[in-house]
Amino acid sequence: MNLAEAVAKRTKELLVAKNMSQYRLIKTTCLERTSIQMILKNKTKDIKLSTVFLIADAFGMTLAEFLSADYFTTEFIEI
Repeated sequence: MNLAEAVAKRTKELLVAKNMSQYRLIKTTCLERTSIQMILKNKTKDIKLSTVFLIADAFGMTLAEFLSADYFTTEFIEI
């Protein structure tokens, strides 16, 4: 799993857990609809830290909390 895939997985999990729609995520982050869709569909190869920060903030989380999922460890992320 690469970093972009891990961010997509975490975002999808949080959308369900927080009962948030993609539309609300888009409006809260002020990111383009296509950007969020590309992330969620694993169509992006690289993702900016600032984008991850905006997504985490939309869920009311710090960046560290967002990245605290087990699959963000180096044993799971392809570097």
